[in-house]
Amino acid sequence: MKPYRWLPFGLALVFLSGCWDQQLLKEERTISIGGLDQDESGMLRATVSIRDDFAVQTAVEDKNEIHTVVARSTQNARQLINAQVAGNYSAAKMRVLLFGEDLVRNHDIMPYLDAYYRDSRSPLGARIAVTQGAAENFIRLKKVGTRTIGVFVDQLLKSTKDMDITPNVNLQTLHPLDRGYDFCLPYLTSSNGIPTVDGLALFSGVTMTGKLNIDDSRLYLLLSDVKSKNLTITLKSVNREQASSYDFVTFAVHRFHRKLRVSVSQNRIKATLQLKLKVYVVEDPSDHLYKMKVMHQLEKLLSKELTEKAEQVIYKMQQANHDGFGIARRLMSYYPDFWKQINWNKEYPRVSFDTRVSLEILNTGITE
Repeated sequence: MKPYRWLPFGLALVFLSGCWDQQLLKEERTISIGGLDQDESGMLRATVSIRDDFAVQTAVEDKNEIHTVVARSTQNARQLINAQVAGNYSAAKMRVLLFGEDLVRNHDIMPYLDAYYRDSRSPLGARIAVTQGAAENFIRLKKVGTRTIGVFVDQLLKSTKDMDITPNVNLQTLHPLDRGYDFCLPYLTSSNGIPTVDGLALFSGVTMTGKLNIDDSRLYLLLSDVKSKNLTITLKSVNREQASSYDFVTFAVHRFHRKLRVSVSQNRIKATLQLKLKVYVVEDPSDHLYKMKVMHQLEKLLSKELTEKAEQVIYKMQQANHDGFGIARRLMSYYPDFWKQINWNKEYPRVSFDTRVSLEILNTGITE
């Protein structure tokens, strides 16, 4: 037989050969959500929820099992959990990683993520959030309605991201390759046994130092120049000293332009922040916006109120030493000599902010 006739067989052997390092899903126990807390002993307390893959594949009732261990590190926790489960422990399909508030307020968050960054099969798209109280308490809810806790929290965080309440943050975005700004994470509370997003946990460097509520979170994202798709804001429109449902107006942000300028003069740092919003009114109980004079008055009133709220948000950020706008990065780039001379942790709370928010109503709806 001529040599070239063996060529098809040789190619078949190359392309049809099996994988020597294959890992079968049926032999693994995959977790959907994990949580890390500080144990009373000072050690790491890790909790995971493992979904029943057989139940998922056969469309029967979705079930999960909970395991908690006290470990020296994240990798040690994996080893201890692997000794408790029937099968090979795997975090490859983890949807959410929760951190208890006590842990991230008292410790550097990055060492607990090191094991994930070193593992080629890590779920870098897994969402991250901070919980009020222990993360274990949230995971031990097991189910919310018909969904397991991992699926529910994952969908909850996705929906708040889509509604521009929380930023798009996951294991990959937290990788410490690029610094010069501080990150924030969704903050979860429990309302009648149901996990609820209650704003943002602010970090200074790698530890949590403060919080923002839901309303402040929306404005924080705009001030941080995060693109908005479905952001709506409800503000007082008239009679600000009284509480009445007729005195509020809700608008959707159609477009916005944010401009930030950082300058240094006489060793003083000044940040000029301008935010221009173009909005659609989606609810106005007073129903007076068909009058141009009233609409222009409302634009001025809302612009003033948004400016005041923006100043309050920035004050909370400085109190928490949270540089969410990347002021430090601009100083590193444009004032490197000055940057080398200062103590940023002491200097940032003294940064002078000149903040202005303006609002223009483009559309008041289809009704008069």
